[in-house]
Amino acid sequence: MIRATAVLLLLLSACTVPSLEELGGCTVSDEGVDAVLEEGNTCKAVQLSIVYSGFRPGCVLVVARDVNRGLELSTEVAGKGEPTGGSLVVGVFPPDSWSDTVELVAQAYERTCAGESVVSNSERITLARGQTATTTLRLLATDADQDGYVDVLSGGTDCQDSEPSMYPGATERCNDVDDNCNGQPDAVELSLGQGCTNAQNCAGTFRCGSNGEVVCTIPNAIVATPDLDQDGHGDKNARPVEFCTDIPAGYTTNAADDCDDTRAGVRPGALERCNDLDDNCDGNLNEGFPTPGSACTDAATQCGGQYACDTITGDAVCQLMQPPSSWVLDADIDGYGSGTAIQSCFSPGTGYVTQAGDCNEGNPFTYPGAPELCDLEDNDCDTQPEAAAVCPNGAPAWSEQTVGSGSQVWNSVSTWTAGGVWAVGENNRRAVVSPGSTTFNVTTAGCGNVGTNASNSTAWSSVWSDPANSGRAWFGSLGGRQAWQFPTASGCTEVTLTGVATYGMVGLRDTGSLLIYGASDSSISGEGLAFIWTGVDTVTFNNTSTNPILPVYDVHGVSRDTLFLVGGYDSTPSPRAYRYDPANNLWVNENIQHSVSGVARLVGVWVVNTKLAFAVGDSGSAVRWNGTTWSKLTFPNTHNLTSVVAFGASSAYATCASGHIYRYNGQSWQQIHAVSGARLNDIAGTSPEDLWVVGDGGRILHWPR
Repeated sequence: MIRATAVLLLLLSACTVPSLEELGGCTVSDEGVDAVLEEGNTCKAVQLSIVYSGFRPGCVLVVARDVNRGLELSTEVAGKGEPTGGSLVVGVFPPDSWSDTVELVAQAYERTCAGESVVSNSERITLARGQTATTTLRLLATDADQDGYVDVLSGGTDCQDSEPSMYPGATERCNDVDDNCNGQPDAVELSLGQGCTNAQNCAGTFRCGSNGEVVCTIPNAIVATPDLDQDGHGDKNARPVEFCTDIPAGYTTNAADDCDDTRAGVRPGALERCNDLDDNCDGNLNEGFPTPGSACTDAATQCGGQYACDTITGDAVCQLMQPPSSWVLDADIDGYGSGTAIQSCFSPGTGYVTQAGDCNEGNPFTYPGAPELCDLEDNDCDTQPEAAAVCPNGAPAWSEQTVGSGSQVWNSVSTWTAGGVWAVGENNRRAVVSPGSTTFNVTTAGCGNVGTNASNSTAWSSVWSDPANSGRAWFGSLGGRQAWQFPTASGCTEVTLTGVATYGMVGLRDTGSLLIYGASDSSISGEGLAFIWTGVDTVTFNNTSTNPILPVYDVHGVSRDTLFLVGGYDSTPSPRAYRYDPANNLWVNENIQHSVSGVARLVGVWVVNTKLAFAVGDSGSAVRWNGTTWSKLTFPNTHNLTSVVAFGASSAYATCASGHIYRYNGQSWQQIHAVSGARLNDIAGTSPEDLWVVGDGGRILHWPR
């Protein structure tokens, strides 16, 4: 492609430049031209674009002609692009000796630039010395079947432009069609009806065969097929032979159904044996027997071996080659499993391992030899709880501090690594603790307004911190702002303003680049929105009016294939869960409102892996997803749950509006802490010994102390 920029000063001072490449400042070439027309010294240049539509020429003849003197330059250029069209760029440099009026001509040909052209176009331009110009010649023709030959109605030689097998030079078939477009009927070109003899010197006539070929048809011929093994069955793979009179030995007029004409014992109706032969010619080797040497698997252990023929019984037996292993299910993906072992030489399925002994299959931090954590669990499976020295100050406990002020409301919390946590809330407050520090750094300024609504309050309602980028945090506000900030920065950078509240965000990199998915409010009453944000441009809302979403309050996932939104109405118990469909960029209703009874609005969701997720909500609503379906978990009361974080099927934690913290052990939910008179809004953590909870009254809690 050429970008032409007139630089007359350079042209006038470099009038001996002979080519487009050397013309210096006259043009700048991104990818080069396809051809150049030049002769002698020049200080003129034309960028000629030749655009052809409906066909792709085999050759384009380009001519530049001095109109007043009759002088001309020409070149041939091979066509390029698609069968339906393309373009060429030619640099034309008229010699200084030419007059100012130049005619440019483009002629397209089907194959070579010889004979008659298919289509041509021309244009005259006036080009003074020291001047560059650009122009385009368009060539239109029709090659509907894209076989490289243009329709005769469009100036070409294709006699049937709707059939790609018919064109000049194509193989002529016996089908009463002019395949090669030479105007000769099949009867003439293929000598149909004329006399012929076959290989047996039988006289016959040329006729059309069943597949368009020309055959020598013998009247009253006796058709036979080879029967080399003389078992009375003709060779099914041999061509039938027409004989004039008698049939010689080695041929038969019986059915041509012998699949191996070298073995008399192989024929239709023969007894099938375990001998790696298709004895009865039914298309199956060793019919009724596995193929000798093929792999076999013991039904009980799934151990492999090879089938072999038993020469005494004629049966096939499976000879095992390896002993089985013991497999147990590793549901929490910590490398150790438990439960009844399956004896097999192959994994029974996803999640099975050969290391047994896991004492808690729903907690990835609990397995034989695991480091003990301060989480009130037997992490190393030695039947002993953690030693006192594992916990800070020798005793496990929740720590509580007031961050900001006693009237501060902290809405959301996110961890990016152990000891690294962000909290955001009202009054433009962002609080962060970096690993190794014990004190929150609180900032309230440093975020300028974006958009036209300068009075829009910055009440941060959601935060997600990036573990792959030093804890860089991404914020969303009730006023519809999106921003980001590094832990060491004094202020944040606002990026965009949507105008609708953001309730939850999560970042994923399974596309190669970071994409932030969000749950937000909608400008339409009773509906929520889901968005995708790159972090550097405006938010893209990816549900439409044809896919309405009820109010949504949280989003979480481990990949674009396992990504959930939750929400629902608060006035009438009507929960909603939506799963993202990356193929269509839509959120699909999981129909939890129909499949799970007794569940109210959901406000928090956490995805553990591709087969496990938890969601919580109003009136003690708690549900679990097993990779396929959602099911209700019994909760001990009707408190309004506000958030959930989970590490495995028996390691989940939830907060509630009444100031309680609950833990799910795989069987039941139990209250593990309470803050009197305080609403708790969110919970996050990197492990069961690194849990963070935020709420009203400036409260931020951490386990352990």
